[in-house]
Amino acid sequence: MNSLNLKNLYKSRKNQKWLNGLKWLCCFGLVSTPLFYSLKINAQLVPDTTLGTENSIVIPQGVRDFIEEGARYGSNLFHSFAEFNVKEGQSVYFNNPNGVDNIFTRVTGDNPSNILGSLGVDGTANLFLLNPNGIVFGANAQLDVRGSFIGSTADSIKFADGSEFNATNPQNQPLLTINVPIGLQFGSNPESIINQSTALSPPNLPTFPPILPISTNVGLAVQPGQTLALIGGDLLLNGGNLTANTGQILLGSVASPGLVRFSPTPDGLTLNYDNIPKFGNIELSNGAIINTTGLGGGKVEIRGENVSLNGGRIYALTLGNIDGKGIDINAQTFRAEGGTQISTLTLGNGAGGAVNIRATDSVELKGIGVDRYKEFVARYTASGLITPFDPQILLITGTAGAGVAGDITIDTGQLLIDNGSALGTPTLGAGNGGAIILGARDLDIASSAVNSGTIAGSTGTGGSITIEAERLRVRDGAGLVSITRTEAASGNINIKASESVEVLRTPDGNPIPTFIGTTAVGINGRAGDINIDTKRLIISEGGGISLSSGSVVGDQPLNTTAGLGGNLTLRATESVTVEGSSGVLANGSRTASFISADAYSASPGGSMQIFTPVLTLRNGGLISTASLGRGDAGSITINGDRVEVIGNGSQDQFNSQIQISVGIASGVINPNAIANGGSLNLNVGQLILRNGGTLNLQALGTGQAGNINVVADAIALDNQSSIDGRTASGAGGNINLQAQNILLRRGSQISTDAGNTTGGNITINTNTLVAVPKENSDITANAQQGSGGRISITASGIFGTQFRDRLTPFNDITATSELGLEFNGTVQIDIRAVDPNQGLVELPSTFTDSSNQIVAGCPADKGNSFTVTGRGGIPDNPEQYLRGRAVWTDRRNLSASYPENSPTPYTPHPTPHTQLIEAQDWIVDENGTVTLTAAPSGEKLLSSGMRVNSCQSNENS
Repeated sequence: MNSLNLKNLYKSRKNQKWLNGLKWLCCFGLVSTPLFYSLKINAQLVPDTTLGTENSIVIPQGVRDFIEEGARYGSNLFHSFAEFNVKEGQSVYFNNPNGVDNIFTRVTGDNPSNILGSLGVDGTANLFLLNPNGIVFGANAQLDVRGSFIGSTADSIKFADGSEFNATNPQNQPLLTINVPIGLQFGSNPESIINQSTALSPPNLPTFPPILPISTNVGLAVQPGQTLALIGGDLLLNGGNLTANTGQILLGSVASPGLVRFSPTPDGLTLNYDNIPKFGNIELSNGAIINTTGLGGGKVEIRGENVSLNGGRIYALTLGNIDGKGIDINAQTFRAEGGTQISTLTLGNGAGGAVNIRATDSVELKGIGVDRYKEFVARYTASGLITPFDPQILLITGTAGAGVAGDITIDTGQLLIDNGSALGTPTLGAGNGGAIILGARDLDIASSAVNSGTIAGSTGTGGSITIEAERLRVRDGAGLVSITRTEAASGNINIKASESVEVLRTPDGNPIPTFIGTTAVGINGRAGDINIDTKRLIISEGGGISLSSGSVVGDQPLNTTAGLGGNLTLRATESVTVEGSSGVLANGSRTASFISADAYSASPGGSMQIFTPVLTLRNGGLISTASLGRGDAGSITINGDRVEVIGNGSQDQFNSQIQISVGIASGVINPNAIANGGSLNLNVGQLILRNGGTLNLQALGTGQAGNINVVADAIALDNQSSIDGRTASGAGGNINLQAQNILLRRGSQISTDAGNTTGGNITINTNTLVAVPKENSDITANAQQGSGGRISITASGIFGTQFRDRLTPFNDITATSELGLEFNGTVQIDIRAVDPNQGLVELPSTFTDSSNQIVAGCPADKGNSFTVTGRGGIPDNPEQYLRGRAVWTDRRNLSASYPENSPTPYTPHPTPHTQLIEAQDWIVDENGTVTLTAAPSGEKLLSSGMRVNSCQSNENS
């Protein structure tokens, strides 16, 4: 054994004593080099005696050894060895008698198997190699089998009748069986399998065009359509390759006792891990390759607890008419970095296979660096072309032929796509692109790209992107993009994030902003829609959401026949915030944080609908639709409780605004644009514009600027803010405002001014229109070289502003023209009459029930009398009007809703009282004080001598 293999023997704890003893002998010079070499040779293939008279026999033939005999039962042939190794340069073949389909080989000794040369079967049987102590495949190891190969460090192979072919307890075996194997039984702490093989392809394996990243160093390989399976403890592919063209490669790492079941299928074997409670580690490093490319991309299945690819690559490309089987990775954590690439691209008529990654805890996909990523994005943005096997691309399905591309599905707890990584399902041919489906609790895309769509020259449609998460973050120059550069449509982007969506930070030097977007660049293509459903949407520091059609060079549309722009539907149950601006981009410019839909072609741009209780734009935040060519700009519809647009910060060059424009888009100006603007529709509780915040219609070409329609409870403009429908040469925009109250402060404006055309119209319907005096807040529909527009205001009250025939430093309402009075527009102000009874509440005629407030013990209608003398007196009758200096204060809440002209019924709520007892008599003490008593005390005489009668006297008294 060479030093490499000695290093790997440490893996088995059972070998430690043997190794320690060997080291001791070497130290004392008791083992010479020739003797050590002899030990290595003799230890290569050592059959044991557990099969009795059916023991295996090794027949040496120089460098080619044959293994014969063994125990045959039906189509199964069993071999048992104490040591099983293949030295470098040696070939070991199992004899394959007629009728034998499966050859089972176990190693019952205490050492791992080192396969350094060629291991094969002289026939078509499947070969199983079972060594619980570990298996190591060296750099020059080869497989020469026409069937499938299964290498495992399980304890035993189980069969359908319950029998086992056991490598750890070979002496207590039942009779061997003719039954088919059903699985691999693992014990505690299964040992590792290591593959370092980079052996060259044998002559009987297919070769591939140089354009494909398929190495001729196939490593361990089986024939096309067959299965290559490694199932053990930890699996390490340290620069080693595995190949099964149009077949399947199955990797499984088991870390606990249990049964891995398998069953034959037309495609090979299917593995079932339901009885495995704990899994181990699988690592592909140093350029290790797993390859099932062929006429139909084969299947790759990886199952472990921690699966990592550090520069490893997995290819399952479809080159012919057979549909690809795809790649399935199932783990607790999955990590890919260092130039890793995973692909199921189809270049033929067969469908490409899907890539499915499921990790219960986390998935990390890391590229080869942000600088390389910026170069990749710049190339792709400039040319529209993509090289499918660019080292920047980590995960790609896609189609370059007529076959449909496979989908990419990632399902995990935390998903991080970082450091210049790229995922894509592009359409480069006639086939349709695949979908990208990402599901995670937390999904973070940083300085990386997730891209679906069509490439120039292709004819297939692009795939969709679907994201389901609690929190989605797209940041630091990342892009989540669906694009079409052909006549076909790109896919939609659908995002559901129960907590939040954040699009953050465009760093200095980035070629494009951080954004989520769909684009149609090709002729007659259609950009996909974007649908976002979340609690909170935050767009800041130059991030954005973009829907566009066409492109520009300089100040001119590049493709005037490009297709339709997509539409945006945004639902945020709590809030939407758009704020701030980017760093300095690679071209020296900066960009505001944005939600935009731009048309650079003859086709209409997309529209957007936003539903949220609170929408806030500040420090340069922008929501806009625009047209730079002949296609009309889309509309913007916003529904919510509160919309607040707060202007620029002290260090910011952008004003916050909601805008529809013609002839200007994303900083590019085209004064020859002939498109019309869309409508800006707001249905909100409060609309607040502060510190220069604006609602803006802008037309630099000959088209109509569009309309602003606002229905609100209250509209407030403060400190140079505006609702603005101005145009340079096209028809002025129209502004329609309907609100309970409208407030203008500190130089704010409502304007539809025009340059060389007629001013737009302003219609205001409100209860109160208030402009704080002497603050120069104006309502204007003026024109420079055209007729003034029309202003119509209907209100219950207008305070602080008035119609004037010219602008003044005060608050003005004007519709003038610089061409003269005859070109002035019209101003119509209608002050509604106020109904003084509106809102009054009719009071009840009876406020209290007085019947139980006093005692009527002495009826007044019986001729009796009651006289009180002394201090005090008789209180007022509660059923008569009050006299005196009582002052009434109106404390009614007139905002309450009451039926008109209907008296409010009074419902008494009696307060419990102590029962009043009628006085029956009184007594006079020696000081003359009179005290009423409840019981009569007999006849008394007053000092006057008058007789006093009791209240109990009869009616004739």
